[in-house]
Order: sequence, then structure tokens, then C-alpha cells
Amino acid sequence: MVKICPQCHSENKDEAKSCIKCGYTFREDVPYYHRVQLKSIRCPQCHNVITNLSYGFCPKCGFEFQKKEKNVTYNYLEVIPKSEHENSITFGYIFSVFIPIIGLVYGIYNFTRKGDVEAKKAGINQIIMSVLFLVMDITYFYFLFNMGLFKF
Repeated sequence: MVKICPQCHSENKDEAKSCIKCGYTFREDVPYYHRVQLKSIRCPQCHNVITNLSYGFCPKCGFEFQKKEKNVTYNYLEVIPKSEHENSITFGYIFSVFIPIIGLVYGIYNFTRKGDVEAKKAGINQIIMSVLFLVMDITYFYFLFNMGLFKF
């Protein structure tokens, strides 16, 4: 097979790094690998969500994810996709601590996302955190006003 120079259109050997006529340097196509990071998997037998992948089996039902038979490894893993609402989950946690009323809005928004289990769980946590921090803030300001440290 031959490489054709895109600059002068001359033929070069397939293993050539540059064009023999004009000196154009050929770009070597380096394969791009997409790295996937798994947060959790779902057991195909009992549908239990497993976050620790080092087990190799489901701690609930004992199903083995990898089986070796005749030097062939069979993988039985179902990847749980990452949440589409990652930004609203992050902002929800931040606002739940610093501005609880806005955190409560984010918590309700995340809780009402249908089909996204991660957002739903985060929404419940954010609602609980927002209510707790809101009560703490109200209590704090109440004592500041009653002690006379904070005046208008």
C-alpha cells in the first residue's frame, strides 16, 4: 500500500514518515481510547445495585459476574449510566448547605426527575439537608436577636 502526500500528491512508501518529494510530515493516526469509569453495576439476576466492584459476585444473591470456562471469560455486567442531572445534583448539595431555600428548590427539582434513580436519591438528601440547615439558620438568628447582638 502507498501513502499519497496531501500537499504534492506524490506516492510514498506506506512506512514513510515524510514525503520524499516535498518533505511533508505525515500525521500518524493514534487510536483514541475512551476511558469509562464505573460507579456501580446492577446484578443481572436480582437487580441489586453494587458499588464495590472488587467482589466479583453479588453479595445479595451470590451471582458470579465473571466465569472462566475453557480459557474464555464471560462477563455478566450491566453498567448503570451516569446521571443526566449531574450539575443540578452538585449545585443542590452546595446550596443546601449555604443557601438552604435555594437548596430546597434544587432538592425538589432533583426528586421529581423520572427515571433517574441517582437524582431522586440526591433530591431526598438535599431536601433533608436544606430543612435541617434552614432550621439551624432560623435558630441562630433567633438567638442573635434575643441576645441583642444583632440589631436593625
